[in-house]
Amino acid sequence: MKRLGRQSMRYPDLAIESLSREDGRLDARDRSLARAIETTVLSRWRILTHLLEACSKRSWGKIEPELRGALLSGAAQILFMDGIPDHAAVDQTVRWSKQTVRKGAGGFVNGILRALIRLRGELLPVEHEDARNWWLHRDLIPLDSGNAWKLGKAVLPEDPTTRLGVQASLGDDLVLSWIGSAGWDTTVRRAAHCLLRPPITIARPDGEFETWTEGIEGLRTRLAQEPGSRVQDRTSSQAVEATRGLNPRCIVDFCAGRGTKTRQLALLHPEATILAGDTNEDRRDDLYKAFEGHDRVEVVEPRRYGSVLGMVDLLVLDVPCSNSGVLPRRPQARYRYNRERMRSLRALQKEIIEESVPLLGPGAHVLYSTCSLEPAENQEQADWIARRFDARITEQRSTEPGGRPGSDDVPYSDGGFHALLTREPDGSPDES
Repeated sequence: MKRLGRQSMRYPDLAIESLSREDGRLDARDRSLARAIETTVLSRWRILTHLLEACSKRSWGKIEPELRGALLSGAAQILFMDGIPDHAAVDQTVRWSKQTVRKGAGGFVNGILRALIRLRGELLPVEHEDARNWWLHRDLIPLDSGNAWKLGKAVLPEDPTTRLGVQASLGDDLVLSWIGSAGWDTTVRRAAHCLLRPPITIARPDGEFETWTEGIEGLRTRLAQEPGSRVQDRTSSQAVEATRGLNPRCIVDFCAGRGTKTRQLALLHPEATILAGDTNEDRRDDLYKAFEGHDRVEVVEPRRYGSVLGMVDLLVLDVPCSNSGVLPRRPQARYRYNRERMRSLRALQKEIIEESVPLLGPGAHVLYSTCSLEPAENQEQADWIARRFDARITEQRSTEPGGRPGSDDVPYSDGGFHALLTREPDGSPDES
């Protein structure tokens, strides 16, 4: 609750914090519960704050941060965590508020949470027509199961665009951007996808995918049973698959993160030497651990690629982006999208491209990829690379997120984009 109180002061710049600061007295089950509550709050921030404010006589900003954290925790359990009884969620939240904030805080918290329980109303099953069209109603809260809570009063915003953002917990700027670039129907589908809880997907060496449901504890054992298997979504895998027909001898994975695509590259191109790096020190440390002793993957410090300058056959640029295609996995990214940040991201992406492209040899290839749905980060950047560096786009693909609440018609998958470009043998930067 203290952690969520801190988050409430950061909004919309939410962050996933390490549990290590305050979990020393918690056993494994309680740590898992704490993480589940936090993830639920981050994923449902807008609807939670909207309803809590509707149940209070105070505006949200005038409530003390620690009490905001307590209310968010209690409300998340009441609305979205059906394994926790209402009375347990209320009692624990009230007790903590009395002990941690002040004695009088318990009554305030108790009143708001019990008002929320009264407002919650009945649960509509996924088969109900209103539950299937939740965005049309001012009194429905959609759930990841496809069911929906029908509120006792129509307290959600009248404006359809704002209401969609509140119900799906997305920033208004992002919803408006999606409507402008993809239309209302696609925006609703994307918003519905964002209600889902993302599964753990294992990519197997044979190209098949497996959904892992047995918990984190056994995951490492499962991966060790099949060398070459890795945790990776289908869409992320598609990007590297675009290089299957190439025969590179030297590959640079310039923004390697924690090495998921690096592992796939090593499996797909067994004759290639791979240099992998990342500017983030924590991620780079993970790279060192992941590829310690690997005979073909070398982890490289930033700007230490001098030995392969002008010699790289395949440059992989999985650049930092808005994460708008993976919001169920990146709940903290749901609210921070705006034009200024998009301009900053585009500038960073171009800076990375400018810095890395001199590594390419004649006729080399660039794989540019994002986990974004925004044309400004995707097609427009690929077109810019082609113009700027005298390259041609040989393949590009935009992938919409797959899966929706209450339906098994389409398996869960992330959204994203990739483009494979081939530089002309005598290509040089276009200074214009």
